[in-house]
Amino acid sequence: MKRIAILLAPFALATAALAQATLPEVPDTDGNGSWSLVELQAVWTDMTEEGFTAIDTTADGNVDAAELQAALDGGVITVPEAATNG
Repeated sequence: MKRIAILLAPFALATAALAQATLPEVPDTDGNGSWSLVELQAVWTDMTEEGFTAIDTTADGNVDAAELQAALDGGVITVPEAATNG
C-alpha cells in the first residue's frame, strides 16, 4: 500500500499545481509591491480587517503575491466573479 502512495505522490503534486487559482489584477496604487487592505478591497469589496489579517501571514500590514496566492489556493478567499468577467 505504501508503494502505491509513493508512486501516486508526484501526480497529486502535479494536480495541486494545476489547480492553482489565477490571481486577479489587483492595483498596487502605492507601488510598494504588495497590497494593503484598501488596495485589496478594490477587488474584494467585502474584505474585512479580520479577513485581511488572516491573509497577512507575515503580519507586516501588507499582503504580497505569495500570501494572496496561498489564500486563494487554501480557499480562504475566492476570486470575485466580477474579477473573472473583465
